[in-house]
Amino acid sequence: MRYAIILLIIFIVIWVGQFSYTLWIRPIEQPTSEILRLEKHFNSKKIIGHIYPVRHGYNHSRVLSVSAFKIEDYPLPFGLVDCATEQEAISRSSPQAGLPNELQPVRNGKVVLDFTLWGDDTISMAQSVKNVFMDYVHEP
Repeated sequence: MRYAIILLIIFIVIWVGQFSYTLWIRPIEQPTSEILRLEKHFNSKKIIGHIYPVRHGYNHSRVLSVSAFKIEDYPLPFGLVDCATEQEAISRSSPQAGLPNELQPVRNGKVVLDFTLWGDDTISMAQSVKNVFMDYVHEP
């Protein structure tokens, strides 16, 4: 019984350590070159703003970087997730229950656009952002 308790304590310490590293200690990944090109694309299409990195707890083998795009003079940023594989992007862009069609996450290549915290009063801006995002052509 004593060995089982010691093993349980060791497991809990390892789990807490991994959790702490992932959420608070690990450096924030900077936006990838794909995300930076998307920033230029949005600005060239008159959705003026800037990209900034976001702390996340995703596995490096699944997500390369998570960023947010803050639109100038607009209160809500939207999220951009650069996935490691196209399959991961497909799974991250699956429809979410309870969201209107205009606010559903969409995928363009390995990048997923997500409207976290956007509501029904933001649909026209979301549609404009989606149109510009889907207009983006990835460079090889």
